Amino acid sequence: MQDLLRFPVNGRYDGSEIMDTFEIHDDEIDVEEIMKKIKDNIRMRKEAGVYPQDGIEMDPAGNSPECSTNVQRDLEYINANWDIQNNSYFISSHRPVVGKPLVKGRELVHGEVRRYVDPIIWKQTEFNGSTARYLNNVNEKINSFENVIDGKIDQLRPEIDDKIEQLRPEIDDKIEQLRPEIDDKIEQLRPEIDDKIEQLRPEIDGKIEQLRPEINDMIESQVSSVISSMNSDIENKAWLANILEGKIKGEFENLNAESPDIKDADVNYFVFEDRFRGSREDIKQRQAAFLHYFEQCSNVLDIGCGRGEFLELLRDNGITAHGVDINEDMAGYCHSKGLDVKIQDAIEYLETLEDKSLDGIFIDQVVEHLEPDYLIKLLGLCQQKLRYGCHLVAETVNPLSLFSFANFYVDLTHKKPVHPETLKFLFESAGFRDIDSQFFSPVSDEARLKKMPVDEDMNLKDKKCFDVYNHNVDMLNNILYGPQDYSVMGKK
Repeated sequence: MQDLLRFPVNGRYDGSEIMDTFEIHDDEIDVEEIMKKIKDNIRMRKEAGVYPQDGIEMDPAGNSPECSTNVQRDLEYINANWDIQNNSYFISSHRPVVGKPLVKGRELVHGEVRRYVDPIIWKQTEFNGSTARYLNNVNEKINSFENVIDGKIDQLRPEIDDKIEQLRPEIDDKIEQLRPEIDDKIEQLRPEIDDKIEQLRPEIDGKIEQLRPEINDMIESQVSSVISSMNSDIENKAWLANILEGKIKGEFENLNAESPDIKDADVNYFVFEDRFRGSREDIKQRQAAFLHYFEQCSNVLDIGCGRGEFLELLRDNGITAHGVDINEDMAGYCHSKGLDVKIQDAIEYLETLEDKSLDGIFIDQVVEHLEPDYLIKLLGLCQQKLRYGCHLVAETVNPLSLFSFANFYVDLTHKKPVHPETLKFLFESAGFRDIDSQFFSPVSDEARLKKMPVDEDMNLKDKKCFDVYNHNVDMLNNILYGPQDYSVMGKK
């Protein structure tokens, strides 16, 4: 048996084109002769202009194992399905009475249809069978060629490896011959590189000199900040030492006197606040959120000013203010800072002021220390002493947060917490308008309950369960770990 191998013209076969064919006999395949004839055939067609120079392109992917697998699968499918005749068709009816006439009628119709359809199906089946046989034959030939080519490659591989080994010393010699030349090139370039470096050196030095003042300013600023903090700490401790020294002297003078009642015992609230409330810088940073209520003011009163953080903040922003506090130690510390603070009860002090004489009042962490009657009277006096359009701001502990409420009685002077809605109502009852509230001091995320992460790949049922769980966690976090403080603002 022999086959004819023909290349397509312009990418397709022409049924009348039979030129440049050659025969291959299965019993004497000569690969060298085949390759020579293929190359000669391609060269002749290129010279004749039958197809462009790039008309034949090899597809590297065509030799991949995946491609071979796909071809084999398609071939198996063709072999299994080339016969399209349906010999399993059976006419029947489930109706017991009219079933037989229906079957006869269908058989007559079926017979008439088959007269026209069967010849077409037979021709298609014959065509499919011929195509399948041809493809199987081509596949066998291709496999045979592949085996021959693989054998040739295996025969040539040792020869190629030997050639490479023979060339290796020659390549190494070439490299050694070129090494001095490369070294000479490097030596020739070295002065040029050095010149470039010398040219850039003044520019680099200039950049360093430009940055030096900025670096010095940064260092000086940081050092000044540390020194200022240390000086402030030293001043606080020196002032506290003087207070303690005075108290020790007083106690020493009364050594022979009777012990005082428990109600006369004095607790140093300055030391207590420094330990439990936080540093002055932290307090000032938090209180800065209220500055905009007192812009352009010239007579602000800080009720229960404590260590004077807000008074100092107002002074730094060019706002004139003074404070009132019943604690002598606190007032003494404020005086050491150059702040104007009166040692007096808040209500008594407000009663000494003229009506509409203040253009701002600030009450920070004081409300929780007051009895209800005192608080109501205090708010009424604040409304009376403020000018029209000026603000009263009061910040206090948030009882809606159990985390905050758990720490409420650490301070022995705390009376009772006030609900935000209650304080807003008291503001309204005192005659204030435009009343608003804000919450501050959130609990850190590390202390709050954690939610479950929801993965997009979860099924719908699990995702809904996780969403419900996370919603419940949010509700619990709001109750257990809500903001620790809140403020109420009102305008006269």
